Amino acid sequence: MQKSLELYNRAKSVIPGGVHSNSRARAPHPLYFTKAKGPYITDVDGNEYIDLIMGNGSIIFGHNYEPFVELFNKYLPDGLVTGSETELSIDVSEKFLQFVDHDQVRFTNTGTEAITHVIQMARAYTGKNDIAVCEGAYNGWTDHVFVSAWPDLTKAGEEHNPIPLPGTGGLDPKVVESTVVIPFNKWEETENILRREAHRLACVILEPVMIDVGFIEPDPEYLKNLRALCDELDILLVFDELLTGFRLSLGGAQQYFGVKPDLSTFGKAIANGYVLAAVAGKREVMEVAAPGGKTGFVGTYNGHQVSLAAAKAVFELLEDGTILEELHEMTEQLINEFNNSCSRYGINGVMKGRGGHVHWYFSDTPVETYRQAARTDHETFAKFSGKLFELNCLVSGKTLSHHKLSYSHKGEALEKLVERIDTALKSLK
Repeated sequence: MQKSLELYNRAKSVIPGGVHSNSRARAPHPLYFTKAKGPYITDVDGNEYIDLIMGNGSIIFGHNYEPFVELFNKYLPDGLVTGSETELSIDVSEKFLQFVDHDQVRFTNTGTEAITHVIQMARAYTGKNDIAVCEGAYNGWTDHVFVSAWPDLTKAGEEHNPIPLPGTGGLDPKVVESTVVIPFNKWEETENILRREAHRLACVILEPVMIDVGFIEPDPEYLKNLRALCDELDILLVFDELLTGFRLSLGGAQQYFGVKPDLSTFGKAIANGYVLAAVAGKREVMEVAAPGGKTGFVGTYNGHQVSLAAAKAVFELLEDGTILEELHEMTEQLINEFNNSCSRYGINGVMKGRGGHVHWYFSDTPVETYRQAARTDHETFAKFSGKLFELNCLVSGKTLSHHKLSYSHKGEALEKLVERIDTALKSLK
C-alpha cells in the first residue's frame, strides 16, 4: 500500500486526516482508490477488493453498472444542472410516489439536509419545539440529531431513561439537552418517556431498522404501538429511510412493516451513488413548507437535474421487482453461509440483514437493542474484519457499522465472498 501511504502523506497537509469524511479513516492510513466496476474496487496500489462498503449503501446496482449508466445518459437533461425546475423533476416525483405511499415529495441533497427540513416542518405543523431520537442511532450530523449516536454506555444512564449525550464535540449543549432519547425496541420504556415529554415534542425520528449499528429489526409491535401513541399525543412520526428505502422493499420499511409515518426521508440507493435525498409525507404536513407556508424549504441544489436523471434510471430498473428480489435472495444466502460456518467452527456469531444490508455480530446472546449490540465481542469482530481485509474484502473495522451487497455481487463475487468469510471464521477457531 505504498502509493496510498504516499498520497496520505501528501493529503494530510491540505485535508484534515487526509479524508473528507471521518468515516473513511483507517489504520494505519486511509486507502485511496482509482477505479471501481461492479462489486469490485481497486486502490492506487492495484489491490482489488470485493467492496462491502458500496458507498455506505447508496450503490444498489454496483459500480458503473452498464444498464444504469445507459439509462442515466439517456435521461440527462440538455445543459440543465441546477437552480431550475423541469419536467424531469415531476416525472421522478410521480414515480417516487408510485413506490412510496405518501402524498407529496420534495428533493434535496443529503440525509442530514432532509432531516433538518423535517424538523422545521414538524415544529411549524405542531407548534412544539423539541424532538426524540433513538439511542444509538445516527440520523445526521446537526446538533438536534447527533445525540446519543453510538453513546458510551458508562455515561448513558439507565436504559429505561437514557441520558442525551453529544455524538461529537462542537454541538450546542442546550440543544443536546433538549433532545429526548428513547430505547429502540423497548416499548414500555419508550411509551413512558414519550408520555412524559409529549407536551414539548414535535416529532419522533427513527430508523425503522437500526442499520447504523449493524442490523436490528423492530419488534413486530414496536412500530405499530409507536404509530398509535404518536397519533394520541399529537407527535409526528418520522421514518429515516436513508438506508432502508428501496432495499427492504420498493415502498421502503414502511411498506415492509405495514406502518405509515407522517413524514419520511429517503436517500442512498435512490440514485445509485449520485447525490440525492427526499422528504415525503402527508399533504397537510408537507404543505406547511410550500411557498407562503409557515416554514421555508430552499436550496440551490435541491432537485439537482443530474441526480434526478440517476433516480429516474434507478426507478426504471427497480420497477418490476426482479432486481430487489434477487438482492434479497443473495442476502439470505450470505446470511445462511455465515451462520452455518459459525456453527461448524463453534463460534458465537450471527449475521443479520435484508435487501443487501448485512452485518455480523459476535455474541452469545441475542442482539435486539442498541445496548446489546454495543456489548458484543469487539475484539473478535476486529480479528474477523481484519482477516477479511487481508483476504481483499473492503470492510469496516467498526463493530457498530453496516455492510452492503449490490446486485452486481451475484454469481462469482458472492461465491468468492462466501469462501473468504469461511476462511476468516476458520482462522478465529
